Amino acid sequence: MKTSLNKNICISLSLGSTHTSLIAASYENKPPLAQHEDHFQNDKDSSRIQILGAARINNNGSIKKGVVSSIDAVTASILETIDEVERQSGVEIDSIRACIAGTAAQFDNHVETCSIKGEEIRASDLERVSTAVRNQKPPMGYDFIHMIPSSYSVDGKHGIQNPIGMQGTSLSIMHHRVFYPQADLHNIVRACNNAGIRVQSFAFEPLAAAEGVLTKDEKEFGCISLSIGAHLTHAAVYLGNIPVYSKEYPIGSHHITKDLSIGLRTTQAEAERVKKELGKAIEFSTKDANEKIEICSIDGNTSRYVTRKEINQIIEPRVREILNTIYTDLRRSKLITKTSKGIVLSGGGALLSGMALATEEIFSLHARVGMPINITGATEGLKSPIWASSVGTLSTLFATIHGENSAFQTEESKRIGSFATKIWHKLKEPFASR
Repeated sequence: MKTSLNKNICISLSLGSTHTSLIAASYENKPPLAQHEDHFQNDKDSSRIQILGAARINNNGSIKKGVVSSIDAVTASILETIDEVERQSGVEIDSIRACIAGTAAQFDNHVETCSIKGEEIRASDLERVSTAVRNQKPPMGYDFIHMIPSSYSVDGKHGIQNPIGMQGTSLSIMHHRVFYPQADLHNIVRACNNAGIRVQSFAFEPLAAAEGVLTKDEKEFGCISLSIGAHLTHAAVYLGNIPVYSKEYPIGSHHITKDLSIGLRTTQAEAERVKKELGKAIEFSTKDANEKIEICSIDGNTSRYVTRKEINQIIEPRVREILNTIYTDLRRSKLITKTSKGIVLSGGGALLSGMALATEEIFSLHARVGMPINITGATEGLKSPIWASSVGTLSTLFATIHGENSAFQTEESKRIGSFATKIWHKLKEPFASR
């Protein structure tokens, strides 16, 4: 039996607000980028992922908006997915990449600059600027989970992939950095350790969802990824093949369900059914507006009738609120005008009828619902926007804190590797029975 420590095997664990998902996959036989090749290349289209097994189970709300509310409950959900995926794949799971979310996470685009010693840029100059990046400290109480590099700049000239041999006086590099509360990371790592698995690296959910559904062209020419989850909406913006924006918003499709439950005076379960089967993000036809729909009353024993119009009058305002909240933020950051490839929607909320149309109306950009790309093998059920983040976590971008193909790959252990390893050794006790 293969183990997940095999270099060709990758396990993604996604810890959502309502579900825990696990995927075992292997990379097609293709040699990794050589050290002398472009360190900033992240061409997801050049490598396909073979799915070996996948499982998604309800975690009973043990993670609320990215924060663990019960370590034991999270551990139990992880163990259940591990058992199922091991049965499907024949892989013994002992290490994972963890996809995590949370509104307490922060991001910035940090530029590090160093002066050039000599007439031409040498490898030693690249090492000095990368060392300066690694020596940066996150805010108090936080830890870096991503430091993703873009291209170099020489004397203010941008977009340079390999500056060695060029003349100049200063060398700069920008990193998209994501930092996450240490206490929340500790709880996630503890839950994984209790399940007998080790955390190799993390994937921030806005970026993971984007990696799962965006094409090479969309990332290169500018695209917005919106993953609408149950309690959070995850937004990321890619320009020039790198992320420049990644943020969580504390609003999602569960808020639509709650509105329906209150407005229709019915149970949450019935409201969820109505949303999925009959709901529309935007009313684009009045043809069936007065059609009578039978729904279960709040006592669960009687029924009553409402119209399609009443249902959509509850759903549409909340959808507009979700989209307008993100639109206002992105307009303030002046990123909307740079995203020529429009918007790709994912997450369970993307399945709401008319969501792409509503998004186009709010953002005045083309929008589509994204499905996980570049996967083969046991993909039954995975060709859904619900699996975007879990599939995206398998991207080599998340193999280390700096990305597997970055110049700083060997330094990963100085950040996240050392953080997770420290907790692994500190908490390594007899694991929960499996």
